[in-house]
Amino acid sequence: MKMPLRFSLYISKQFLISTLIVFCAFSVIVFLVDMMELLRRAQSREVPLYIVLQMALLRMPLMIQKMGPFVILVGAILSLSRLTRNNELIIARASGISAWQFLMPVVLSALGIGIFMVTILNPLGCTMLSRYEFLEGKYLHGRTSMLAVSSSGLWLKQKRYEEESDTPSGEIILHAARAGQDEVELFDVTAFVYDAEDRFVERIDAKKAELASDFWRLQDVLIATHDEYARPLDEYFLPTNLTFEQIHDSLASPETISFWSLPGFIQTLKEAGFSALRHRLYWHMTLVSPLLFAAMVLIAAIFSFSLPRKGQSGLLITASIITGFLIYFLTNLVSTFGLSGSIPVPLAAWIPVIIALLAGAGSVLHLEDG
Repeated sequence: MKMPLRFSLYISKQFLISTLIVFCAFSVIVFLVDMMELLRRAQSREVPLYIVLQMALLRMPLMIQKMGPFVILVGAILSLSRLTRNNELIIARASGISAWQFLMPVVLSALGIGIFMVTILNPLGCTMLSRYEFLEGKYLHGRTSMLAVSSSGLWLKQKRYEEESDTPSGEIILHAARAGQDEVELFDVTAFVYDAEDRFVERIDAKKAELASDFWRLQDVLIATHDEYARPLDEYFLPTNLTFEQIHDSLASPETISFWSLPGFIQTLKEAGFSALRHRLYWHMTLVSPLLFAAMVLIAAIFSFSLPRKGQSGLLITASIITGFLIYFLTNLVSTFGLSGSIPVPLAAWIPVIIALLAGAGSVLHLEDG
């Protein structure tokens, strides 16, 4: 029997209303927890309250994307359970409508929410998160990002230190055509040195730069100042307080780059000599997220098609939440293998979703046959 369009719209409406209620409840909880954590971190730095509030709001789109699968799961369970308790789904199945037919509107709604989050919310969230990371670096870490990667190479900013001095006396801007993969190495390096009053001091060109514990070791060097001729050196040591971890952490995190812009940035990272595993994995996980939302609907159907016995409603809700966390744990576990290079990045992103889809579809088939 073909399901009437009005009934399909009715089921979608029930799902969307339940999902909206769950989303609002989760958002309030997440915002309050995040706000408390930011207040704790800002306590010793005397950060203004409006800055903390602004930072919490700026993080919300990212948090919404992270809690999306759980919102879909709980929203689907609430709506389908309500329809089952009201005997609406039972009557529909008795009239010849299959489980797949009345699940299809919910699955399509979940896919639509996922596509909206990927295409619209993700770019907006990236812009807001970039602003959040700037405020976090300025007010909580005491520094902003030191590294920028572009099609022209990579740019690095550091404090300038005189020999045998721990007090900065200006800034140094380094540009390199590319970086080495295994060691902290830069190739075709140009360093522009400025004093504490932002006046040009000297320019240093080198074929290669290696980062040691407290200095850059430059090779095949040419140094030029504003009042002297350029002089060549085989080797030159440029003091620095940077570490490999600081440089790596200064790379733009994948969450701050739009889904549409991420492929181009990944290519730029590769050309600059940096590993793009983390960014590639994030892009694939974002791409597959609408299918994960659909899988959550199928998982929810397992706990919603049967009328629970008295006192078992709480058990079903608990079981569904545990199932959601198991999928989340599996996703993180497989992602770790992807980041380590043990398995291909696309597989690391798609395997958990495929398993969830197959498990949900198999369970619905079993219930339908029963």
